[in-house]
Amino acid sequence: MDRGVIFSDESGQDNDNRYGAICTVSGYRKNLISLHQCLETIMTDYSKSEIKFKDVKGGLKLKIAKEFVVQGLNEIDSKNIKIHVLVWDKQDARHNIQNRCDIQNLKRMYYKILKEVKKDWSYINDWSFYPDEFTAINWQDDIVKYVEKTKLFNNSELFDAVSQFKFPNYQKAVEKDSKLMYNIQLTDLFAGIVRGSRLNSKEYIQYLENQKNQISLFKENSISISSNLKPKLELMHYFKEESSKRKLGVGFKENNYFETFNKKNNIFIWHYKAKSEYDKAPIKVKKT
Repeated sequence: MDRGVIFSDESGQDNDNRYGAICTVSGYRKNLISLHQCLETIMTDYSKSEIKFKDVKGGLKLKIAKEFVVQGLNEIDSKNIKIHVLVWDKQDARHNIQNRCDIQNLKRMYYKILKEVKKDWSYINDWSFYPDEFTAINWQDDIVKYVEKTKLFNNSELFDAVSQFKFPNYQKAVEKDSKLMYNIQLTDLFAGIVRGSRLNSKEYIQYLENQKNQISLFKENSISISSNLKPKLELMHYFKEESSKRKLGVGFKENNYFETFNKKNNIFIWHYKAKSEYDKAPIKVKKT
């Protein structure tokens, strides 16, 4: 059986941002190679090498981003890949604590999303994992060895204890330069789009109102949208419309951010909520 492959990237994970997000794209190796080649063709056509959500400021970058998004959604709709996006709010009860350690928290969030990926590809036992470059994490020692373990009780101070669960073997866990890996660029876009629906929820609602009724532009209570933000909101709207065309179950209205309510359509958008009052983000350990 063909090996599984996971690519990932994160957005807003540092202390300067309220919301953090991780996105993974996963599937059989042959399908991820095919996706990479399709995205590479898009880049070649435009004589570009990299696209990031933060760089979507209109014109050519917006056009490239839209083509990346629709290619990703087509692959999801064809059941060739799965995309998982996990978002967390650093001002919620779990994260709004003194001396929170964002690096350790990011490790835990990576553990949680990789566990969901494994659940959704339960018939794949061997994986290669290619995260974007992030030097503060030792992927093999900090993440993979925990995901590979069947029982985590000996390490429960770091991760949730999980029993009776078969974890995969990771043959590789290697950081990759996103400029060379178009699948990582795709995860950056999806992470940015979903995170943007939390960070700029009010602006997105205003953008939708403006699209329906130009008169709202002149209302006293209308929200100003910067020229830098508008192309990102357009990309977010494009993602939502194209997801709806394919009936992928991406919602917005219930909580005013993008989310899915089940995994049956191969895209899972998950906004993390603490499981109990004891579920707290890790804190920085003082050096002695």
